[in-house]
Amino acid sequence: MDLRQTTDYRGPNAVTETMAAVMPILSLVVENASGMEHFGLFDFLKEFWRLPLAEICQEFLSYMTDEKIFTPRRVPQGCSDAAIYFQKTMENCFASLLYEHLLIWIDDLLLYAADIDTYLVKLAELFSLLNQFGLKLSAKKTSLYQTQVKWCGKVIDGQGIRHDPERIKSLRALPYPRTAGELQQFVCAINWMRSSIIDFARLVDPLQHKLDNALASTKRTRRVAAGIGIALNADERRAFDQVKDALANAAVLNFPDDEATTCLFTDASDMGYAIIVTQVKDFDPKIPATEAATSADSLLKWNVHRQSTQLDCC
Repeated sequence: MDLRQTTDYRGPNAVTETMAAVMPILSLVVENASGMEHFGLFDFLKEFWRLPLAEICQEFLSYMTDEKIFTPRRVPQGCSDAAIYFQKTMENCFASLLYEHLLIWIDDLLLYAADIDTYLVKLAELFSLLNQFGLKLSAKKTSLYQTQVKWCGKVIDGQGIRHDPERIKSLRALPYPRTAGELQQFVCAINWMRSSIIDFARLVDPLQHKLDNALASTKRTRRVAAGIGIALNADERRAFDQVKDALANAAVLNFPDDEATTCLFTDASDMGYAIIVTQVKDFDPKIPATEAATSADSLLKWNVHRQSTQLDCC
């Protein structure tokens, strides 16, 4: 059994001035894998414990058991700056590969290259850097010479990004929620996938309202939500089913293509807005599509800000 130490650092975290740094935006940095044909996955082996902890911080992060008080000399998981400190340290170690042939999300690495020769060269460079900085990888979580990989919960290849089919299958198998905690878990899970779900905001709106009303007068923590019973009405059940159906048809997000024509479509009203960005590789202006209609009197009385707008940049 692989045991993992956990420590409650909520007290120190509450009085810690956090580091001024940002994590990578995955939806942006993953675009660097566009057109790549060869991938490799890697996971560090307990590397948090290899990063030294400043002596001035060691006493503050000490913890007590029934036997004695322990003072860490390595960065413990759970303290407020641990993740961002580890991320930035790894980015510095692998700066020569970063974003050109390597993506890093805390302890998960994604190596990529357009051809096998380049892949082998960059793989050797990666191993050289690992050796230089004394870092170790998990052999069980290492995968080489892949044309498609599952990284950070998404399936990635050289053409685009889609969500893990197993994750979608699990979400679609969920029954109607019976507590606010179950509904909160479902809404948070699909919100993470919203960029691939067509008409997401409208579909999930009844469920979000149900959750907001259930937690209106209490804390929104997972523990509190789990103790609040709910029952979905017919409209909310319909919305729940429609969201699960939309998951089955989640769109594949293609990588941007500099050689394609980008088309931006927007639509808005007083109830919400929507944006769709598409790319046309071979645009033929000789095959237009048109639609026209006269405006009814009621439509002419609308305020400008309520009228639907479509912006086409083709």
